[in-house]
Amino acid sequence: MDRYDEVCSKIRAFNRFYTVQMELLSSGYLGSDYSVTETRVLFEIKNHSGCMQSDIVKTLHVDKSYLSRIIRRFSAKGLVEKIKCDGDKRAEKLALTELGNVETENLIALTNKRINAQISGLDQSECDALSDALDTVISILGKEEH
Repeated sequence: MDRYDEVCSKIRAFNRFYTVQMELLSSGYLGSDYSVTETRVLFEIKNHSGCMQSDIVKTLHVDKSYLSRIIRRFSAKGLVEKIKCDGDKRAEKLALTELGNVETENLIALTNKRINAQISGLDQSECDALSDALDTVISILGKEEH
């Protein structure tokens, strides 16, 4: 096995471990009514208010049609609103409604609670090591994004 095969195997093992640990394979993210993708879409809209659907497609690498269906459902539920752009009336920016913001904050709180439960038994040196390891993964694998 060459070094790339070994690293690939370890990444896949980590992905299998982490998807189970975070309950990402269940039908609703952490017991919510939303899938992992839907949760991430809400998070992106919250953190980039005024973004366009094309921005989310690029960031999350999701299919445009799939994202359109998600946004349509969110709009129907009153979670997201589309705002016409000043310069181009055909273009629409996305923003969370008050309800959408509350829902997203609840999802963030659920995620934080879940992660905190997983790391609550770690001592300071383990927290530091975990934090450093995560920074390293992001630094190495995120090089191509910059």
